[in-house]
Amino acid sequence: MGSVVQTGMMYLGRDVLGWHYLWATVVAVEVTLAHNFTWHERWTWGMAGQPGWGARALKYQLGTGTVAMMANLFAAGLFVGKMGLPTLVATPLAIVSSGVVNFLIGQFLVFKRVEG
Repeated sequence: MGSVVQTGMMYLGRDVLGWHYLWATVVAVEVTLAHNFTWHERWTWGMAGQPGWGARALKYQLGTGTVAMMANLFAAGLFVGKMGLPTLVATPLAIVSSGVVNFLIGQFLVFKRVEG
């Protein structure tokens, strides 16, 4: 679902509203981060309602968010800026380039269960 959100936001920002592709990337990634954190918190790792929401949200933004933002800005610069690919082609390529790393950050750093 996050891929659909990011691609849709990128298309809206770049192709509908006419924003520069890097600005559209920043907005699309941030909206997607909020969306994905909510889903991960509730379903992927089932942490909803458990203490530490704020700390997990901060870790998610700093870990996954930083990786996603840097990877997507780099990929947008390459795929849109240098290669001239359309938004609807470039965005999924950018998403794939950071997806595995982001999952591992979530699994081992953000949503790691504390035994105790």
